[in-house]
Amino acid sequence: MVTLYDSSAKKQFQPPYVVIIGDVGAGKSTLVEKITGQVGLSSAADESVTRSSQMYLSSNNAILISDTPGSNPIEEKFEHNMQIAHAMNFQPVSRILIVVKADTRIDKVIDEVRKYAESFIDISELLGVCVTHMDIINWNQLKFKRLLKQELGLEHVVFSGENISSISVLRGIKLSCGNPVNMDITCENFLKFFKISNNNFKILRSTKKEVLEMIEIKNQFYEVFQTTPENEKVDLIFEFQAWITEEIIHAQMRVSNDNNFEFFGKNIANEAGHIANMTNQLRAVLFDVRTKVLGYQGEHGISDLRKCPGCPRIWAKLEGCDGATTCGNRMSTSFDSRKGVMFRFVFSRNGGCLSIKRTGQRKIQSSNSKSAQHEGCGMSIMWSAMTPVAVPAEFNVIKDIGTDDIKLLPTNALRNFEIEFNQTMSRLSRLRSRISSLVRNMKI
Repeated sequence: MVTLYDSSAKKQFQPPYVVIIGDVGAGKSTLVEKITGQVGLSSAADESVTRSSQMYLSSNNAILISDTPGSNPIEEKFEHNMQIAHAMNFQPVSRILIVVKADTRIDKVIDEVRKYAESFIDISELLGVCVTHMDIINWNQLKFKRLLKQELGLEHVVFSGENISSISVLRGIKLSCGNPVNMDITCENFLKFFKISNNNFKILRSTKKEVLEMIEIKNQFYEVFQTTPENEKVDLIFEFQAWITEEIIHAQMRVSNDNNFEFFGKNIANEAGHIANMTNQLRAVLFDVRTKVLGYQGEHGISDLRKCPGCPRIWAKLEGCDGATTCGNRMSTSFDSRKGVMFRFVFSRNGGCLSIKRTGQRKIQSSNSKSAQHEGCGMSIMWSAMTPVAVPAEFNVIKDIGTDDIKLLPTNALRNFEIEFNQTMSRLSRLRSRISSLVRNMKI
């Protein structure tokens, strides 16, 4: 019987690697026992028995599976979740299996899956689900699969229970494995994937207040935006985006100060977790705003390029017809909904109440101005008669909307947390090496 996995052999033998995650008591260790033949890994205790991640080869060496601690213990949240992160960094992952316990209510089980799926939404293609304790319920497996796909878009599901054979469970997991992906859990994305804060009501109240106020401010802005003159909308929404980005940083500072966070010592992981959880929610508000901004970034996709017959320059047509023009003729201000004027705004807030004031405007230089600088040779040309030029593929790439420029922690906190993270990850790596050394000396 194969027991612990010797990591020194992974270069010679690489079965699909599966990492299981889930709450305390979900049945992760019982699942590992079922497909590996191990005993003594699970327990009926109300606290997590598994306190470190450990790799096991399944029967027939079909898969390599990592048993991990419950991610939601009452104590040692940071340590438990670091163990999970370390398991994900061990080698490229073919499937992350969310293990949930069956319940008489299917919606409750799906909500348990949702909790993890939302945290790992950026790598949702790696996610699968294993429902354990199927012997205690009698609902239809096909119905669960249909509802899970409908609600969360997840398709890979395995069921386990006393009446389901280990061969069937193992086959289901093996078939669900896809191409391995290098997870690369770092200091910063760790805080995005894992929830390591406690349930201190005072702190949760202050973070919730910041999130609700930011949502209210966003909604108030949208109401004002709807009644804003069309020629002012572009400047208004771009300036609001910049302002609300800064407000996220201010929110981090307010919560840190109100709760006396020091981001140092034994409380650093908990404090960082609270700020990161809040920032992830504020990022969602900013994402919504940036999505709206995208619609005002000019729908001027370049699809037609032509070469001037009198000089080497290549031009794109942004407005006008296919008739006569001159090389280097600039577009008019009529192409811009602002009509040649740039508007400035100032934003302020009182809690969740937003105030917007227009502070001024300035003229944008017109293409008809005598001082306007023209590019090109100035030759009279007919656009339709110019030689077409292939449009480079990168010209038509639409930039993804993102919020990764917003750091999950203030600079000083991020620096201290990074030290804590790296030290813990190094310690776990040394521990893994010692375990592997012991395994090599075992008689299996």
